Amino acid sequence: MRSEFALAPLAPLALLALVSFGSYGCGGAPAVPVANPDAKPTGPAAPNPSAKPDDGAAKAAAIEKLTSEEAKSGTCDAEHKASLEKLVDAVEAGMKAKNGDDGKPLGFQVVGKRVLALGPNARGVQMTVTGKGTEVHVLAYGVKEISMDVLAGTTAATTLRSPHQRSSTTSPMSIDVGKAGAVTDVQSDSRQVTIKPGQPLEVKLTGQGCAGLVTLLKP
Repeated sequence: MRSEFALAPLAPLALLALVSFGSYGCGGAPAVPVANPDAKPTGPAAPNPSAKPDDGAAKAAAIEKLTSEEAKSGTCDAEHKASLEKLVDAVEAGMKAKNGDDGKPLGFQVVGKRVLALGPNARGVQMTVTGKGTEVHVLAYGVKEISMDVLAGTTAATTLRSPHQRSSTTSPMSIDVGKAGAVTDVQSDSRQVTIKPGQPLEVKLTGQGCAGLVTLLKP
């Protein structure tokens, strides 16, 4: 009776040792997991052949390359120039077709229009305004941002942006730049200037690449 009572407390210790020993292989080393022969090797994901490139980034890069080359050479790419000339013609037609609040034609007359290559230094365009009108609208468009200043005679003209800057055509302002494809977010700047009849104007434009310019007189 005495020996059985003394050995009883040792039973839990023996059980704990047995459990601990069972989690190791021979010699006490951890058990090595067995490789699955059916498992496929893993690595970097293969490119998806159906994934489409970033068209927006590619177009922006093409426009940047085109306009930087035009700014550097001072000449316009032939397709780009043709597209801007078409846009300027549409602006001219739209302005000439505009009516006033009374429904009568406003009678805008073209003072001058052209397409020219812009760069970091201001490009000046001089013109003489003929006629009795005193309200002149100068509108410029391009695929890159444009900045404009206008001189009336030899002094800076008191100007504000023309209300016709974005409403001078009946269709959305988009052009096909050729190498860069269609551009639907054409940039623009404008001025509405009050002058004396027959006063000369000088328009100074700053930007990158080619831009279309049209100047109109309201009689």
